[in-house]
Amino acid sequence: MTIENYDAVMGLFTATSGVRIRDADSREATARYLERNPELSFVAFVDGAIVGCIMCGHDGRRGYLQHLAVSEQHRRRGTGLALVEACLAKLVY
Repeated sequence: MTIENYDAVMGLFTATSGVRIRDADSREATARYLERNPELSFVAFVDGAIVGCIMCGHDGRRGYLQHLAVSEQHRRRGTGLALVEACLAKLVY
């Protein structure tokens, strides 16, 4: 994920039941989060559109999954699992 994905990701998050957007999810805060945690957050694309996103970070000792969302029409296809596994692989590395 890059900050260029921000608008599409926020659109996905707001369309996903159970995902709560907070002040910490502003564009500026997200840019800082991505800078502090490079290569730990991911998006999934289908036909050029973002259909899934996971935001992941760490504090030096523990890893955190902050948000995970997959569009309703793309669920049950392994997208969420692939996103989680991508984060875990980077955290272990």
